[in-house]
Amino acid sequence: MKRYLFPLIQTLIVGLVVLAFFAISWFGDSYRFRAEPYDPFNPVYGEFVMLQYPDLTPGAGVEEGTVYVTFKEGDDGYAVIDRISNERFLGSTKGDYYDKLVRVPQLEQYYVEQGTGKGYEDAKDLEVKADVAPWGAIRPRHLDVRSE
Repeated sequence: MKRYLFPLIQTLIVGLVVLAFFAISWFGDSYRFRAEPYDPFNPVYGEFVMLQYPDLTPGAGVEEGTVYVTFKEGDDGYAVIDRISNERFLGSTKGDYYDKLVRVPQLEQYYVEQGTGKGYEDAKDLEVKADVAPWGAIRPRHLDVRSE
């Protein structure tokens, strides 16, 4: 019995990690983010698009450095910052605030099919669809060129 216990525990841990990944979409809210590309290729990780989000600008009273944010849908249908603080709060996602923008590590890189990164870089106006879980985890699902 003991020789089966360790492999069973390992399998359960892997299963929980997979379930946690999909639970973001099951229990989270979906948002559309307006995005702009930069630096589309890395020879080590493969082809991906680095993204920044022009709508993620904080209000007054927030210091530069580590911030914690939640999102809401803006008037135009794209996500904007709902709440931002330098202190962690329930349901927040960790990010960095500098140079007038908030950067969220879970949203910065989007891996694309080999050979398509340059097309996204040339497009300039992109849209990212992402699920945000109530506990703050983010799962980007789709990257597309905006048609506005």
